[in-house]
This record gives sequence, C-alpha cells and structure tokens, in this order.
Amino acid sequence: MGKVISFINYKGGVGKTTTTYHIGCALALFHDKKVLLIDVDPQTNLTFLCAIPERWQKFKENNGTVAKLFHAYLNNRLDSFDLGKIIWRFSIRIGTNEVISELELIPSDVELLGVDIDLAAKTTRKNETSFYHEHINVLRRTIGKLKSEFGVDASHNVRDARFYIEQRSILKKVIDTVKDKYDYILIDCPPNLYLVTQNSLAASDYYVITTIPDHLSTIGIEILTNKISALNKELVQKYRIAGANGKAVTLGGILFTMVRTAGPNIVTTNKKIMHDIHEKYGELCFGNYVLWGTGYVEAAAQAAPVFSLREENAMRVAEQYKEVTKEFLQKVDGD
Repeated sequence: MGKVISFINYKGGVGKTTTTYHIGCALALFHDKKVLLIDVDPQTNLTFLCAIPERWQKFKENNGTVAKLFHAYLNNRLDSFDLGKIIWRFSIRIGTNEVISELELIPSDVELLGVDIDLAAKTTRKNETSFYHEHINVLRRTIGKLKSEFGVDASHNVRDARFYIEQRSILKKVIDTVKDKYDYILIDCPPNLYLVTQNSLAASDYYVITTIPDHLSTIGIEILTNKISALNKELVQKYRIAGANGKAVTLGGILFTMVRTAGPNIVTTNKKIMHDIHEKYGELCFGNYVLWGTGYVEAAAQAAPVFSLREENAMRVAEQYKEVTKEFLQKVDGD
C-alpha cells in the first residue's frame, strides 16, 4: 500500500512545487519507486513542470484534470468516476524519446479555482450521499446509542459529522482505489487550508512543509502546524460521532529550499533562521537542504528535472535533491 504525502506551506514561492516534482522524479529515477504526482494547485505549476502546455491541453481535452474529479462529486457522480482516465502516464519526457516510466501525474488546471467555493456552498440531503449509504447501519446504531446514553436525538449531529467527513474525503476516496499501485503518492497543495487542501491532508499519511529560510516564509510554520493539528482533531472527532474510524496526518518534515550562499547579511539571516527552526522542531527538520541556484528555469523550460541537465549549477542542485530524497525516504518510510 503506497504512502501519501502532501507538500504544503501558507506562502507561495518557497520551492514547494519544485520539491514535490524533484523528489517524485528522484524516487522514480534513483530508487525504482512507482510514483503518482497529484497537482491540486490551480496555478498548475507542477503540471507544467511535467509537460509543456501544448501536451497538457491535448490531455485535458481528451481526459480531463483533477478538477473533473471534484466536479464529479459536486454533481453526485463520484461513485462512477473513473480516476484512471485522468492519470497521465508518461507525462514527463526527457529529450526526444526517454520518459520517466515509473512516474505518473494527475494534472491540474485553473478550473480548480472555483471548486473550494462550490464545495463550501454545497448542501446535500442524506439520501443523496454515498457515505450515508455505505455507513447507514453504523449510523443508525450510533444514533441509537447516543440517544439511549444521553437522552437526546443525535441524528442531526451524526448527519452533520457525516457531511463534514464526506466533503473532506473526496480525494481520499478515489486515491484509496489506486494506492496499492504506487509506492508513493505526492500531492502538491496550494498555499491555503481551504477544502481542496483539507482533502489532500485527509488523504495523506504525512505532510512536508517546504520553506525558504526567511522571516515571511517561516513565520507561518507554527500557525500551519497548529491549524493542521486542529483539523486532525476535528476530523477524528467527526469520524467518532459518525461511528467510523479516522486517522490523523503526521508532520513528516520541514525542508529548507533556496538557501542563499551569497551576500553576508542574507547568509547570516538564513543561518540564524535555520538554527532557530531546528532548535524548535528538532529532528522534524531535514538535515539536508537545497541551495539557491540556476538550473531550475532551464529545466522547467524543457519540462524536465534538473537531473537531466549537465550544466554545473544544475548538477549541484540535482545532487542536493538526491540527498533530500534519501532523507525523505528515511523520514516517511524508515528506509
């Protein structure tokens, strides 16, 4: 059964997408792991790191994107949704003929922008939801038990809990149907904690925070971890009320990216912030980090990872991502 990991930060521009992409590529290229990348950020940057826009447009027209999955839920058709149709095999091409055969992608697009609003606005009667039918006997027993113990009709509480779970389990429900086909499923989240991001976290075993070692990028780490802890607590509680079992997503690590090595003031600030975060979070911080460098832009223009470039700075960054990936395996899998 594959492990699911979300990559997240409140702030954009912190190397989150680049890291998701390169860890995914490194797992496939250097560790013989079967990897599925899922892009749930409407900016679509992970998708465009994997494929040029022309190829994406053709795939979108023929197959759809992750937005199609959420629209299936909004239209009460999630049970019949074919996830395999939006999984893009051989999405990454290096050069003319070479592909990363062990890496697949569920692409995103800008249509995902309105999904959070639509999810928040959706109201559903109990007889319109698959969750109710799947758990109806458990729900009835739970309602009866709460009523006998507390002398109140708890049906509304149970239905509210069920709907709360349902709206955050859309992605999990479909991921669970393919988890055994992959070693790792990596989700690139948008810089927020709206319902689509909550779906990603609810489907995940771990989450990784990527951050630049500067004030604006790191100030939200504590807020983010506290918010996710509160979400964990609420979700597990709702599962209990609904008479089902739920689990919490675990912080898998904090990774520093784009670390500066030039400019004395910047370097000093970087070192201090990294030291302070390490002091606070200890072993949750990655020991390895990725330096600021060239190569990213050139590789992105080719829709290829830095591992495929032979330019000196790109090769340096590539080696750093290889080490980060080794540590990633240790943190989430003990390998």
